[in-house]
Amino acid sequence: MKAPDTRPEVTFLIRQRVPGDEDGMIACIRDEYGDTYFKRDFYDAKYLRGEAESGHITFLVAEVISGKEEGTPEGEAIASSSDVIVGEPSGQKAGKLPDEIAGMMILKEFYPEESMCEIASQIIRKKYRGHGLAMAFFEYGMKLLLSRNYSAAYCLPVVFHDVTQRLLQRLGLVATGFVLNVFDMKKITHSYQNGRNQKHSQGIQIRAVGKRDAGVLYVPAEHMEFVHEIYERLGVNYHIVTETSKQRKLFKSVIEYKQDRIQSSMEIRVHRAGADLLERLLEIQQNYPLKGRQTANIFLNINDCGAIRAYEKLKQTGYFFTGLKPLCSEREYMVLHNPGEVSICFEDYVVSEEFAEILKYIAGQRN
Repeated sequence: MKAPDTRPEVTFLIRQRVPGDEDGMIACIRDEYGDTYFKRDFYDAKYLRGEAESGHITFLVAEVISGKEEGTPEGEAIASSSDVIVGEPSGQKAGKLPDEIAGMMILKEFYPEESMCEIASQIIRKKYRGHGLAMAFFEYGMKLLLSRNYSAAYCLPVVFHDVTQRLLQRLGLVATGFVLNVFDMKKITHSYQNGRNQKHSQGIQIRAVGKRDAGVLYVPAEHMEFVHEIYERLGVNYHIVTETSKQRKLFKSVIEYKQDRIQSSMEIRVHRAGADLLERLLEIQQNYPLKGRQTANIFLNINDCGAIRAYEKLKQTGYFFTGLKPLCSEREYMVLHNPGEVSICFEDYVVSEEFAEILKYIAGQRN
């Protein structure tokens, strides 16, 4: 016999952030991560206000509504147990701060470098979990996202639980790969099980919005079937080429990289792969050697005709294929990972069936 639900009646209002919500959002972060959340600036109320006012980030919150709404007849409840409604903040209408922020989520822009919108930082306070807030956030966020001019909806769900993966799949996001070993688990605490991995990884989920043509994709023959299946699921136009031109132009590589010192994690973007690719990577890795907990992820532009040769070179230096980052900019990217000395326990990841298929594929690449 199922035990009765003894949780108190709660009604939530999902809405966009207003001035005064910052302390409540920070409280959500501290409730789950303490002082270890990797977005260090999110503990600064001034930073949150600035990002919101610039339009760079849209903050969504779930407000706990207590009492009765202004103008409600005496004795009439706002809504029944665990209802979620969408609208303007009731607290602001009454000229006061909201009673409590139960959860938060963000929609983040990356213009001008990239054109997608990231669904991120969904954090729900422990005492309000199990009320359906996660899906309510995603549905409201997707409605806002689809009303704007983005190339794609994008998310990097964690792999220590599969809630985000499954809910976003219901909203049309497609699993396309993984970004491995990004966050050092010695530096981050949370309420879920870690398994045996030393570092946290992320999935990649995408839904095509404004960008419907991925162009010509230069892909190694060994991954042609994988790439074909992903772009078919995304429902966009594309053309795969598996052979490079015999006429070789000696371009110089165009590379950007970013090192996260706290997490010992590097992101390298290869916009154009030239004859000097390995030389350039060697220079970078001399400054940040793949020792201890240092890891690296490469995003290789597969609209570049040099991508196939570049992939072969990278493979020889210890990188392996982990999926795709499609439709997020004018370029389409393949993702590769080098774990250095960090061991990977793929079997300890908690993933949806869709992600499990990809995980099996990339684990084979690693082996």
